[in-house]
Amino acid sequence: MNLKHFIFLATAALAPYMTTATAQQNPTQPANETAAPPKQQAAQRAQQNVQPERQLATWFQRAAEAYAAEDHKAWVTALENLNRLRPFNYDFMRQLVMGYSLTGQTSKAFNMMLRMQQQGLAVDWDQVEEVESLRQYPLYPHLRDLMKNAGEPAGGASEVFTIDSDYPMPEALAFDSATGRIFVGTVRDGLILTRGKGENQFSRFADPENTSGLRAVFDLLVDETRGHLWVATGTVGQFRDARPSEFGRTALIKLDLATGEKLGEYRVLPDGQPHMLGAMTLAADGTIYAADGAAPVIYRLQPGEERPEQIFGAPIFTGLRGIALSEDSQRLYVADYDLGLFFFNLDESQQGFALGIPDTLNLGGIDGLYAWNGHLVAIQNGVSPQRILRLKLDDSGTRVATVAPMAKALPSFDNPTFGTVAGDDLLFLAASHWHQVGSDGRALQPPLPDVPVMRTSIKNAQATVVGEEIVEEIKRQSGQR
Repeated sequence: MNLKHFIFLATAALAPYMTTATAQQNPTQPANETAAPPKQQAAQRAQQNVQPERQLATWFQRAAEAYAAEDHKAWVTALENLNRLRPFNYDFMRQLVMGYSLTGQTSKAFNMMLRMQQQGLAVDWDQVEEVESLRQYPLYPHLRDLMKNAGEPAGGASEVFTIDSDYPMPEALAFDSATGRIFVGTVRDGLILTRGKGENQFSRFADPENTSGLRAVFDLLVDETRGHLWVATGTVGQFRDARPSEFGRTALIKLDLATGEKLGEYRVLPDGQPHMLGAMTLAADGTIYAADGAAPVIYRLQPGEERPEQIFGAPIFTGLRGIALSEDSQRLYVADYDLGLFFFNLDESQQGFALGIPDTLNLGGIDGLYAWNGHLVAIQNGVSPQRILRLKLDDSGTRVATVAPMAKALPSFDNPTFGTVAGDDLLFLAASHWHQVGSDGRALQPPLPDVPVMRTSIKNAQATVVGEEIVEEIKRQSGQR
C-alpha cells in the first residue's frame, strides 16, 4: 500500500462543514446570528475534525481486539461502525462479508458482496476461508465469478516511455501541445525533466542547484497562452536535500516554458502548520488553483498577486489530491483520497458539496483528477482493481451521470498516481515509488523499478453498467437467504 495514503474512504454531505478560508464561517449560519470569535471558531473546527478521527481510532482498536479474541460478533459491530465512517473503504467492505459469514448473517454477507460487485470491486472469494458458509448457496458462484473477473485487466493503454531508477520518485507530468514536449517532476531530487516527441532520453529543464526555491516537485502545469511552466514544490523527508527546518514549507514557482528561467516564486506564508501544495489547475485568466496535500485547504493565486491565498477549507477533509476546473470556470472539483469527490462553487456563495454519484460508484483512493469535455477523469489506486475512470457529469455539473472505465488492473499498474491531459488522451504515471522507499526517500530494496508513462484514450472509453435484470435476480436471491 502506498505509504503516503491512508485508505479510510468515506462520503459525506459536506455543506454544513464547508467554509471559505477568508470568512472562516459556516455558510449555513443564519445571517443574523453572531459568529463565534476567531479562536473559538478554530477550536470548533478542530473539534469537528478530531471527533470522527477519534471514533475511527476507537473502532479500529475494538476491531483488532475482537478479531484477536475471535469474538466475531464484536468484530462485526466494530466493522459496521468503521464502514459507517468510511463507506468507500475496500478492506472494511471485504471484512464485513467475512464477518457476516462467520456470524451466520448470510443475507447481509451477500448484500455487501453485491454492493462491492456493483461498484466494480474485485475479490477472489475462493481464497478467503472465512466465507466457507456462503459457498453452499447458488448465489455464491455467481457473485464470486463476477468479482474475480472484475480483477482481470481491461481497457487500452500503451507505453510512451519509462522513467528508470536514475530518476527516483517521479510524481508530476505536464504536456506542451505546441511542441509535443512532456515534462516530468521528481520528489527525490526535485528535478524537472523534459523529453521531446521522438526523443529517447531526458534533458534536464530545471533543478534545485540552478533554480532557487525548487524542492520536491509535486505537480507541473503548462500555461501555453502565457508561455509558463508552473511548479508546485516543497520540502518533505523523501527530498534528498531536505532540511528539518524547511519541512512543511511550500510554494508555486513560475518558469519560462521555453528556457526554464525562473520568473517568480509565490510562497505560502508560514502559520505554524505544515503545508504542501500539490495538484494544480489553471483558469482562462491565468489564475492558479492548488490543493494543499498537508492541510484541508485550497489556494488561489491570481495574476499580479504575491502570495497564494486560502479560499476554501473543510475541517473534515483528510487528504486533498487531484483538482480540476469546470470549462466555464464556475466550479472547482476536488478529490479527497479518503472521502471522494467534492465541488466548490466559485460564485459569491463559495459553497461546497459532495458530488452526487450513483450507488454503483466507489470513489475511494483517487489521486489524479482532470477535466475533459464535460467529464472528470480520475486515477484511482486505493481500491482493487486499480483503475482509471471517465465520469460524465450531468448538465448541472453537480452529479455523475455515467461511468466509463478507461483502464483497470493492467500488468504495469503499481499504484498509478498522476497524469496530464493531452488532447483526447490521458498521459499518466502507471506506477509509483512511494511504497518502495522509506521516510528518508531511500529505496527499501534497491534498485527501484522503472515507472512507465502510459497513454490511454479518454474519448473512446465506453460506459458500462450492471444489467438491471441481473441486479434484480441477485437481490431476490440474497433476500431469500
